[in-house]
This record gives sequence, C-alpha cells and structure tokens, in this order.
Amino acid sequence: MRVLMLTWEYPPFIVGGLGMACYGLFKALAELGVTIKMILPTKDEVFFEISKPEEADYPVAKKDDNNRYQEEPLKFFPYLYVAPEETTYASIGKILSTGPNEEAVKSKVSSEVPHEVVQRLTFILSQGNHLLHKVSLYSNNVLKLAEKINFDLIHAHDWLTYPAGLFLKKKFKKPMVAHLHATEFDRALGYGHPVIHEIEYIGLNYADRAIAVSHYTKSIAIEHYKVSEDRIRVVHNAFTAKTAQPRKIKKFKEPVVLFLGRLTPQKGPKIFLEIAKKVLEQGVRVRFVIAGAGEMERELMLEASSLGIGTYIMFTGFLTREEVEEALSMSDILVMPSVSEPFGIVALEAMHFGCAIIISKQSGASEVIENAYKVDFWDVDKMVASIIELATNQDRLRELQGKVREEVKNFTWRKPAEEIIKIYREILA
Repeated sequence: MRVLMLTWEYPPFIVGGLGMACYGLFKALAELGVTIKMILPTKDEVFFEISKPEEADYPVAKKDDNNRYQEEPLKFFPYLYVAPEETTYASIGKILSTGPNEEAVKSKVSSEVPHEVVQRLTFILSQGNHLLHKVSLYSNNVLKLAEKINFDLIHAHDWLTYPAGLFLKKKFKKPMVAHLHATEFDRALGYGHPVIHEIEYIGLNYADRAIAVSHYTKSIAIEHYKVSEDRIRVVHNAFTAKTAQPRKIKKFKEPVVLFLGRLTPQKGPKIFLEIAKKVLEQGVRVRFVIAGAGEMERELMLEASSLGIGTYIMFTGFLTREEVEEALSMSDILVMPSVSEPFGIVALEAMHFGCAIIISKQSGASEVIENAYKVDFWDVDKMVASIIELATNQDRLRELQGKVREEVKNFTWRKPAEEIIKIYREILA
C-alpha cells in the first residue's frame, strides 16, 4: 500500500505535537508494510520516502519514484518559510485542468470534490495573506510532485494540507483521509479565523474519511464542523520514546511542578499561575516552572510579578528537544490545565520521565490515561488540592510516579497504525 502523506511538520522541523505524532505514526506504518511518500513544505520540489522503519529517522529524498534527489539529511532542505513571493492561483488551476483523463481513471472515492469547492479554495489561497500564500505554494508543489509519484490514497494532516489533499483527490480520483490533530475551535477557544475554520470544514466534509485524535475532538468536528458521524473515526495518539531509560535529576529541594507547552490561551498558562498562587498562599514549598514560548509570555511574566509570586516561578522560554527532556527529568509533577486539548502528547512524555500528572478533563489524553488526576480546567481548587497532596506526601508521589512509568509503556504507535490501516482498506475496498 502506497500512501501520499501531506504534513506541515516533521522532525527536525517541529512547532508542536504534530511533527512528533507524524514521526511515530509513519515509523509504525512502515513497520507494517506501508510505503509512505511524504511531501513537506520544502522549497525544493522533492518528496521523502519511508518504506522501512529506520527510514523514518532519515527519510530518503526523491524527485520521482525512480530517482533519489541527493544524500543530504532532511534538515538541510529549505522550507517555504523562505520561499520567494509569487502567486500560484493561476498555476494551481492550470495543473488541475490538465490532469488525467477522468473517464480513464477508475474512481475509488466515496464523494467527488465539486468544481465550486475547488474554485472556492483557490480563491481563498489567492488572497495575499502571508500564511495562506505559503499554503498556496505548498499546494502547487504537491500537485506538480504528485505527477511523478505512484500512490493509492492521500492522507492529509491538519488544515494547512487539506487544500492540497482535495486538489489531489479532484485531479487523480484517489481517496483522501483528513487527519484532525487540532481545530481552529481549540486554538481560538471559539470559531476563530473564519477562513481557517472554512478550510477545516471543507477538508473534513469532502474527505472520504476523517480521523480525530480523541472522542473529544470528534465531538467538536461533529458539532462545529457538521461532519457526519459515519465518516469520522477516532484513533488516539501514542508516544515515541527518544530516551530509552530516562533519569531523574534533583536540582531543587522542593518538588518541581511543571507547565510545558505553547503559551497560548488554549493551553491554560494563566490557570497555572492561579494554581501556583493558591498553593504558595497555603505555605507549601513548591518550585514552579513554565517551559515554552508563545504570545502570552510577557503577559504571564508581568502577571506573576503583580501577583507577588514572580520569584517562585521560573520561565524558561523556548526549549530545544534536549532541553524539554531535561525539564521533564527535573520535574516531579506535570500540570496540563488546557481549556481545549485535542490530545496532549506532553502528558505521555511526562509519564515516560516519571512525572505524576494532573490533566484537564477537556483533553483527549484524559480518555486513555488511568493513573492521573483528571480535573475540569476551571476547577482550580481541585488542582491545588492535588498538588498539595502530592507535594506533602512523598509516598503517594513516588507511588504515582512508578505507576505512570509502567502505564506509558502501553502507548506505542503500533495499535494506532493498525487502526489506520483498517481505515485505508475500508476506503480502498
């Protein structure tokens, strides 16, 4: 089975959890015999093939199915972030209009992409918005590369790749899977940017199947994107351990409580500050760390200072992958107070490093993790009580840390990969 994978992120180019999720999933799919042809937003017109599990670490760069591109590692390929300014509205339309003879192609798609939808997407991508321009460049590259690639179906990850996936479906009459790792509704805590919301709506409804990373995300897709329940499946995320035997580092006498993630309203960093203030007011000696960067960083620093707790909270700023692992190694408790979290792979990472976890019920991870304190994001007092219980009872803390270390071993990518292959076979039948 040959799958054309469309994704905006892949290690070493990662912004959030999407890149690491794709890495783990692609590696597991290759182990089960799936050949992956991955197109990233590179400036070079090149795709990356993963036909063996070990190739997920160093994907093979190719210009077409028969020829390698060069032996350079993926990290040396320039991304569209430095692409020249050019319009691709006309070229997308031209490529679509010169596709294979539609009568000569046996269609396996469950629904066609109407011409009006293609027109709407190309119009949206021509509007000059900086990010939409990148999406347009990417879609153009995908359409040109696909001419040189043999594939059975299209698997598009999140909204940035949905337009390219739909253009391919229209042109090549191949089925498409839209993978929903996060929604604009999560990111904006509401409908958010209307154009992004519309692209998500179109992608999810004209794909042959949609995959949500949790039942929580599936419910958002059904309620806010009107996706038919019979077209969407739930496949929970898993975790790939880079460090096989993580060690704990004790840098402070007090227990370390960690927030790890982008500093955006969605992730609940202001809730974390409120929690920290209440714990400290009760005289409990705890060290708080906010690890990550984002639009709220300066605001959070000023608020911590105004609350009188600035000296008790360490802000790390952006962390590299190695620094993330160091932060997890030195932490005792992870708090994930997300207001809306499609999954939350950070919780699995923290478990691997032996952190007791307190997670929001409004997260996909809470559906599958057993050994955790699960609390509504708004129930600050309950989160405070959970931290105090763990910080003042070393036996309870060590017990929970041991349990999560064992539980996380069950979250491998093999089961999600097997479930996704079933979905592939379902739409190819």
